[in-house]
Amino acid sequence: MRPIRISILGIDGSGKSTTTLRAIQRLGDQFPICKTGRSPFSVREGRISPCLPKTATFFENLFTRVDATQKRGWIGLTRIFFVFFQGWLESYMVKRYGPHIVMATRCMIIDSAIYTDFYYPRMSQRLPMGRKLKFAQQSCRLPFRDLYFFLTTPVPMAMERIYKRISDDHPEITYGRDYWLHLHKNEETLQRLDGRFREALHLARAMKPFKVVEIDTAKHTEEEVTQFITGYSMAFCEGNSFEEWKRI
Repeated sequence: MRPIRISILGIDGSGKSTTTLRAIQRLGDQFPICKTGRSPFSVREGRISPCLPKTATFFENLFTRVDATQKRGWIGLTRIFFVFFQGWLESYMVKRYGPHIVMATRCMIIDSAIYTDFYYPRMSQRLPMGRKLKFAQQSCRLPFRDLYFFLTTPVPMAMERIYKRISDDHPEITYGRDYWLHLHKNEETLQRLDGRFREALHLARAMKPFKVVEIDTAKHTEEEVTQFITGYSMAFCEGNSFEEWKRI
């Protein structure tokens, strides 16, 4: 049976990773799930099984080393390599595990189309968003998701979360935290990213209809956001309809 594909989108600091993992843990008690992207794994009857852990470690080490160079072109190249790999990985996981749901933070099509602006700005500016989406889809060889959760977050709040994450990951660093920020993790760029996500979702829905639920994470706790994602995902899997572009 064709799995239901779900992605959680939003700018850095919107809480995608935390809420996605929590939602998968709860949904995994009822549905077989594959989590693609970074550190992929499958869940069946609540039991988690890592998928290709050595390959996942390879990519994490690669990203760490290349990100440290702060060279946009090289960083972008590793992400392109990763997108190509995801096209193979998702098909592999679907065949191996037979999931009811495929869920991940980010969408290989939409995120790839958006972030080319930051890794290859000169080349990307020549292409309209619609062309970028088509090119990204052809590159990763994946379909658009059936359901998207778009997490919206005020940029100052997102920056606070990003700095906290840096502090948690690198407690030994007490100064110069801006050095640890990724190339697109600053207030001006995050504001632009929010607009890019809205534009890409609008254009992508003209290419392939799908459902979108927009959640304002400034008005809800991470636990509430997790409950929304879990509840709407279950409703979607069970064939219950709900308002498209519903805002919470």
